[in-house]
Amino acid sequence: MYDSVGAFLHELEKLKQELFPDARLEIVYSRLDKASIRMLIDASFLVDMYFNAENGRCDFSLIKRGRRIFGYDNLGKWHYHPVDNPAHHINCDAPTMRRVLEEMAAIIQPQRKK
Repeated sequence: MYDSVGAFLHELEKLKQELFPDARLEIVYSRLDKASIRMLIDASFLVDMYFNAENGRCDFSLIKRGRRIFGYDNLGKWHYHPVDNPAHHINCDAPTMRRVLEEMAAIIQPQRKK
C-alpha cells in the first residue's frame, strides 16, 4: 500500500481534507516504520488506523460510540468487517485508502441523522 509512514500520512491528510474536512487527525504514536492515528470525526464517530511500513500491516476501523462497526485490515490477508456483522471477516483484494475512507463516509452520513 505505502512504502513509508510519511507517504501513508500524506495520503491520509489529503483524503481527510477532501472527505472529512471538519475531522481532526490525532497521531497516537508515530515512529520511523509504524504509526497509529485516529481521525476524530464527531462526538460519535472516529476512524482508528494503524500502518507498519516494515511488514505492510494495515488496519482501518470505523468506531461508533466506542465500538467497531466496520473495518478493513490485512492480518493474515486482506478482508473487511461488514457493517451488519463487524466481527465477521470477508476476504477481498487490497483496497486503496480512498476506497476505505469513501466507504466509511457513506456509512457515517446516514447515521449522523439518527
